[in-house]
Amino acid sequence: MWKRRFELLASLAEKGEGEEVTKKLSAWADIVKDAPCAVRVKWVEYAINFSEVGPRRDSLIRELRSLKPCIAQSDRFRSGTTLGAYYYRLGQFDSSFYSFTDAFTAASRSRDTNAMVLSLSNLAALYSEMNWKVEALSTALRAYTLAKQSTKISDLTQLYLNNNVAGLKLDLGYVDRARKVLADYNVEDLTADAEEIHVLRAVNAARIRIHDAEGNPKALYRILKEVEVNPSAWVMVSSFVVSDTLCPPEVLLAIHDAYVRKVDVFSSDTATFVNFGIPALGAIALHHRIDEGLRLKASLLRPWVEALPLGATRQGYLLAMAQIFKLSDYWQDYWEASEAIVQRDLKYADLQNEVLRAFNKQVGIENTVLQDLESSKVLVRTLILVASVLLAISLGLYFWVNGRYRNSLREHRALVAENERLAKNFVLHENHLDELRALARKAGKSLQTEKLEELLERMERDRPSAVMDLPDAVVRSYDLTPTEAKVLMQLAYGYRNSEIAQMLDISKSYIHNVRSKLRQKLPLAANEELEDFAISLRKSYQPTTPPGGSRTSA
Repeated sequence: MWKRRFELLASLAEKGEGEEVTKKLSAWADIVKDAPCAVRVKWVEYAINFSEVGPRRDSLIRELRSLKPCIAQSDRFRSGTTLGAYYYRLGQFDSSFYSFTDAFTAASRSRDTNAMVLSLSNLAALYSEMNWKVEALSTALRAYTLAKQSTKISDLTQLYLNNNVAGLKLDLGYVDRARKVLADYNVEDLTADAEEIHVLRAVNAARIRIHDAEGNPKALYRILKEVEVNPSAWVMVSSFVVSDTLCPPEVLLAIHDAYVRKVDVFSSDTATFVNFGIPALGAIALHHRIDEGLRLKASLLRPWVEALPLGATRQGYLLAMAQIFKLSDYWQDYWEASEAIVQRDLKYADLQNEVLRAFNKQVGIENTVLQDLESSKVLVRTLILVASVLLAISLGLYFWVNGRYRNSLREHRALVAENERLAKNFVLHENHLDELRALARKAGKSLQTEKLEELLERMERDRPSAVMDLPDAVVRSYDLTPTEAKVLMQLAYGYRNSEIAQMLDISKSYIHNVRSKLRQKLPLAANEELEDFAISLRKSYQPTTPPGGSRTSA
């Protein structure tokens, strides 16, 4: 049930229907008290993200902190990020540091690259706010490198990361490098209710244009006009315009008048106004040595100043108030805040060393994993290469064997057809011989000449072919000439030399010469006769039934 409810909240949040999310959270406020711990944690996180800054949100933060022991490992990243962002807005950098570090640790344990990049990006933003610019840039670049090595980085995380890197490069004066990072910025993304990331991107893009304006009043007015649609963006951009050393007096006065006219609109976003609006007013005072009327306004702004986080912003404003408006209380606040900053920085230094040690350990683990992956990649490539070579060899052997098989099958079929023809002729010849024997037995009584002549004619017509060939394989194997092959075939069927000479129409003396050459070419045993070898050869290559009656050579 709660799973479906949270899916509904996620869907409404993606559509930008924040009011509907707030209504649903309020409707479920009573029943969530009896829900499991994990459900209450998720409900509180949603409530924090969709609540205005104030007592209600402070109460939700305290509730989330009380639920911390029962937060599952898989949810620690989200909870730590939520708490860290809240403390960051309040200027409680020590609590924000602990929460973002906890989120990064949870992301590292789960090996969630997307979460690791987001955590490092948040830490970089925190270091930048604490004026630790070098540490901030190194952390942001580490996140940037990690994002480049992964294909699982979401578009939103990449957006946050690019914006942080651009802001840090601007802080260090690398304007051209920041310009490349923000090359895809679109001013249409900035609306009255734009998300925080689009507001911050608009501010960084405006900072680049402020640098390019070089104090040109018209260019600066256009920049302010462009971001006027969003109060938070206007407050931030005007603060950077005021802090520009080339800013002309008429622009400073116009910004001051806008602050006075729209103070209610600007102060609705308390955190932004405290961090950017008040320092801008102080800078205007530094530039213009404004009269006694503004001194009264400055003294009334003391609650705003006290809400500023410890840091260079608050110290600069306190010093401006003390020097320009001659307010002694601000001197006391300035020295007390300076001491607090020193103590805080010492504590942060120890924390940073501890985090860096843990971070270096994590980097070592990642490098080991990358080396293992590289070794595995080389092994896999080698195995693929070996498998490809073996496959090529196997295919070659397959085609070679298949070709030999086809040739052998063709020769076998030819031999079978020849055997069938010879067997038929021998059967006919055998039948004629039987008839001749029967006539001979009757010769003592009467011998019919006509029948005898008819039988002889039939025998002559049906006698086996005088030319019987050996298989090509045998001829090639023993390097026989055509005549040698024919003589060897006749010997295999028991014909005498004189019969072979008559059938092949050659002389007896030539038959003797052929027999001599056959003895030299054929692998005869010591006492083996040529006729015996021929008969065994015929049986091995032509499994046919020999003609009736055995013959021997003369």
